[in-house]
Amino acid sequence: MRTFWALSAVALSPFQVGGTASVDVSVATLWKAPNLYRAIDRPSVTNPVDLAQWSSNLATTADRVWLDSHVQTQALYGQEVTILAVQGGWAKVAVRDEPDPQDPHGYPGWLPLRQLARAYDTSGRYVVVRHGRTGTLQVGGKTIPLSYGTRLPLVRWGGDAATVRTPDGVGTVVGVDPPLRATNASIIAEGKRFLGTHYLWGGLSAWGFDCSGLIWDLYRVHGLTIPRDADPQMHHGTPVDRAQLRPGDLLFFGSRNYADHVSIYLGGGRQLEAPDSAHRVRISPVRWASYIGARRYLTR
Repeated sequence: MRTFWALSAVALSPFQVGGTASVDVSVATLWKAPNLYRAIDRPSVTNPVDLAQWSSNLATTADRVWLDSHVQTQALYGQEVTILAVQGGWAKVAVRDEPDPQDPHGYPGWLPLRQLARAYDTSGRYVVVRHGRTGTLQVGGKTIPLSYGTRLPLVRWGGDAATVRTPDGVGTVVGVDPPLRATNASIIAEGKRFLGTHYLWGGLSAWGFDCSGLIWDLYRVHGLTIPRDADPQMHHGTPVDRAQLRPGDLLFFGSRNYADHVSIYLGGGRQLEAPDSAHRVRISPVRWASYIGARRYLTR
């Protein structure tokens, strides 16, 4: 099933609306509609994807800002999706473990059908990529780079690698561990590993993060699933008064009724954030003028 472009729309799709599938590329980008991508975005819609080339193609701030109105989110290799619609060579899907009020099935968006595989067994213990920014999977004669935060079901450990179940069969992956113990100190330490990483609207991988995608991925590495976007993140956890802020609390910015940005409080009036398309992940002073509240997800 890798000759997708040569097949008709009917033959293309082994996927039924309402059924499940899995992401079959390192990172799938979900778009607001089919075929929205530009020529410079082509490396992100193939199988395999070439995310390093795509990042290189996004050479200017304007190239990246364009994505703000065209991209929904991303999904990591092996994540489960619900099929909402099929149109030509594209599927509208909802990513199950990216909670969002837009759809009860998960975060919705469009991706090429060639980036999907049939659903697979995701039960049992799992391991998560976290040793470096990326890991490497060997499966079915292929080598697939995996982003930080990719989570796969464990079959067994073997030396420095793990045998895992994947959308492409049983394979071997390096750079993985069991989920980390969830503490605020660990969330902060892991976040600092990505200082200097490009901001990418909709991004939640080591090749580029948006503000809430970075936080979603950091919690994922710690075995926790939180809402995908900043505003839903603000409506979970425990509200915290500004005078009671602790390192690790999530800070929210925007209007009184809507959060359009989130960061991690570091103490001393500083924050760790993925700010916008003109900047990279950084530590910066808290911009209290647009601050609207804080939430505490972890108590230790």
